[in-house]
Amino acid sequence: MFKLTAATVLALLNATFAASLGERAALLPAVSNGALAPNAISIVETCNDANLAGACNAWSSTVLPSGCGDLAGAGQDNTVTSVPLPPTGVLNVHLSGAGCTGRSQLVVGTVNNLATVGFDNVASSFSCAST
Repeated sequence: MFKLTAATVLALLNATFAASLGERAALLPAVSNGALAPNAISIVETCNDANLAGACNAWSSTVLPSGCGDLAGAGQDNTVTSVPLPPTGVLNVHLSGAGCTGRSQLVVGTVNNLATVGFDNVASSFSCAST
């Protein structure tokens, strides 16, 4: 008898989502003041400190799935520690390498400290899709 645990299901979702990353629409630049470009939707926020503190950037895109978000371009390469709950209908994955490569971590809900999933100060890029 094969038994699926919640951790196994999340690992399978994570692997499936990361494998689906391919050609994506261009991601709009990070905005830290909350202002969105015309026709854009907020897709993810990334914070440098635990509990959604420190320098935070709000990212937006005009389409989902989004392009690959380069955290280095916003001064957050390998510094993201927490991520708030994504907007309804948005699923995001953080990746250890630039250009959405490397080890991946599916982010489900608010993560006040990415150390709890072994991804604190690891992410270099991210991508988002609709659920």
